[in-house]
Amino acid sequence: MTPPDDLDDTGLTLTAEPDAPGTLGLRLAGSLDHESADALVRAVARHLETPPAPRLLRLECAGLTTCDALGLAALLMLGRRARAADCLLRLGNRPARLEKLLAVTGTHGYLVGQEPRPA
Repeated sequence: MTPPDDLDDTGLTLTAEPDAPGTLGLRLAGSLDHESADALVRAVARHLETPPAPRLLRLECAGLTTCDALGLAALLMLGRRARAADCLLRLGNRPARLEKLLAVTGTHGYLVGQEPRPA
């Protein structure tokens, strides 16, 4: 595991984790919001551009404390960038607040690949 990247002191950290071959595992912790969204997109883009190119980008979200509209926009941008790199994005261990945000905004299927489970 690499040391966490504090994403320019934005309140969000990103940590690369060992994963299966072809998979880029990144752990998020903190607030994904207007202060950290752009820094997250830049940091993940750097990881996607580093050979060997991953086929799966797995963002572990259990450590996310908040995700605002710009945080959601950042996740959507990462989905687009991953697809452009012929890579699949999956959000793992989503906290209840993130799960609800994805369901309410209609982005769950796009970012997760399936419809949310009924509550």
